[in-house]
Amino acid sequence: MPPQPNATTRARDIDRAQTCGLLDAGYSEGQLDPTEYQTRTSAAMKAKTLGELRGLVADLQIPDHLLEAIRPPAQSAGHRPALRRLAAVAAAALVVVGGIVYVTTRGDDGGSEGGDVVAVPQAPVPLPITSGEPAAITVTPLDTLTADGIAEFLRQFEVKFGDRSVDELNLYRHFADFARGLPDQPHLAQKWRYQGGFKPSGSPSNRASDTTPLDLADLDVGELLGRAPALLNVPAGSVDHIVVRPEPITAVPQVLVYVEDSAKRSGHLYATLGGEVTEAVPFEGA
Repeated sequence: MPPQPNATTRARDIDRAQTCGLLDAGYSEGQLDPTEYQTRTSAAMKAKTLGELRGLVADLQIPDHLLEAIRPPAQSAGHRPALRRLAAVAAAALVVVGGIVYVTTRGDDGGSEGGDVVAVPQAPVPLPITSGEPAAITVTPLDTLTADGIAEFLRQFEVKFGDRSVDELNLYRHFADFARGLPDQPHLAQKWRYQGGFKPSGSPSNRASDTTPLDLADLDVGELLGRAPALLNVPAGSVDHIVVRPEPITAVPQVLVYVEDSAKRSGHLYATLGGEVTEAVPFEGA
């Protein structure tokens, strides 16, 4: 099991982004005033270690859905080797039972006493083939960090909800999290997860009266996603995470694109829904 990160572990852009998300939530719920919010957000974007980031949100009440988004899987890696060993033993047992027939040789008198046990290899029995049965269907998860994947997600979104309105959207490699107001109760917001389908995430929560929904029909960042690694000085990197939200102070729709490579070099940028870059924070290094 890899060591758990501590306060002196160097922060990544995705860590800074998650901290900014927590600060956004604190500001929108009235836990931070505008000055505190701006000061802490600026500090988060410049933080070097996880300890610095934790200190910026230590006094905030964090919404459950944001804690779930960054919580590691419940099953520890230490359990996996044991499971793999059990699977290997079971598979070996099946091979022995299915591949060998034990034959007892009889004596001259036809009895079984005193006979020898001989293991005779048996050819595997092929599974029956049902006439007309279709081949197995393999479903490839939708990559919601590509232009085609985002377009298909939005198509399914509109089929599900009848529009493309959200309060905030987070896109990851093979899933998306978002929130939108309830049609008959606009003072409440429901969190959703898309992962091959749409499922509610938790119970509805209070929604600020001045919440301005975003229309994802205007989202067009396909060309920007292709240019982002070079723009952020991470040419071998790929898009790691996309956030679509209202800018916390002005409420103007804003897209954040985070890029990272295998060596953990990272950068991020801010853009309009149409893909026009408004600010870039490239990787600073060789």
